[in-house]
Amino acid sequence: MGGLRAAESLNLIFDADDTLWDSNIHFLEALDDFIEACARSGVTAQANQIKAAIRDAELDLIQTVGYGRKPYVLALHNAADALSANGNSERLHAEIDRIGRHLIDRPCELLPGVEATLRDLADRHRLMLLTKGQRDEQMAKLRRSGLTHLFDRIETPHEKDLETYRRLILEADLHPERTWMIGNSPRSDINPAVRAGLRAVFIPHTHTWELEHEERIVSERIVELDAFRRLLELF
Repeated sequence: MGGLRAAESLNLIFDADDTLWDSNIHFLEALDDFIEACARSGVTAQANQIKAAIRDAELDLIQTVGYGRKPYVLALHNAADALSANGNSERLHAEIDRIGRHLIDRPCELLPGVEATLRDLADRHRLMLLTKGQRDEQMAKLRRSGLTHLFDRIETPHEKDLETYRRLILEADLHPERTWMIGNSPRSDINPAVRAGLRAVFIPHTHTWELEHEERIVSERIVELDAFRRLLELF
């Protein structure tokens, strides 16, 4: 894989969750804890029924409050109301409060090579952050990472769709041929960015959220890497 010319300064847009730091694994562990809490509270639903109730609650909430850890905890409470007709509702909601406190306060560990790679890239290129989620939550994670100062622009849209990328191109004065979106989600990071005329780097993550799964479009404008640090070979 050949790198770009060293003198060419580019616009590099990064996703955050499961690109810069681990995130979805925390939700998966919270889900497992919730399923166990349902059993302790006398809820007789099967695991697939519990997951479906959470999914329904999440999809409803996404339309109004968006993505994030606090919305997920609210989704657990809403799912509990739908599931606990034959169980101890008060105990289950208390368990969710415990699960939620741990999920919300849990720090997100940077993925291997992220910090050193970003610091190196920032010496040569303009870095931006484009990540879904509640802004206060995402900014808190970014501050904890110690990397806020590396990003020239930070965006936390409700969705990352075609219109989001088109708006960013205009507002940030981006030249599409010199702009790359880097992330782990075909649905939010890769496909809409390429459809907007950008280039993209796909870095798969083992625990990418299932709602972010989508068949990746076929395009010569997409590069796939198996590790974040390999961005230095490209840029």
